[in-house]
Amino acid sequence: MFGEAGLRFGPGFVERAQEAVAAYNAVAYMACCAMCGAAAESIILALAVEKKGAEKPILDMYATAQGRGRVESFLLAGQSEPVRQEVQRYTMLLKYWRDSSAHGKAARIQEPEAYQSLALLLRFTLFARDRWDELTG
Repeated sequence: MFGEAGLRFGPGFVERAQEAVAAYNAVAYMACCAMCGAAAESIILALAVEKKGAEKPILDMYATAQGRGRVESFLLAGQSEPVRQEVQRYTMLLKYWRDSSAHGKAARIQEPEAYQSLALLLRFTLFARDRWDELTG
């Protein structure tokens, strides 16, 4: 399902997307959500690197405090409001479930959340692929 997107979004995306599907199939729903969120971050990183034209500054930004948000803000700067809103619609729940699953308190993530997480990741993948030039220009 996600293999072709790896050509555009890189091996980090493929690794995380495949882990998400494997976790879902293994009934490891919290892990599925964590990997969907990480795969979405890989998409954001790939887009931001392409927009910047250099990998190191984006990875350095990503490694700072609140780096994920800073990279996403960089990517969305100058985008039309409809594009900004669509990216945020795809990533909002993915980020929430990823953060919920990665921290120590009970997350109560079940099959419906994992299924929706995979669906959102797929839709975000298709959106980013189809709007690559617009998002990175």
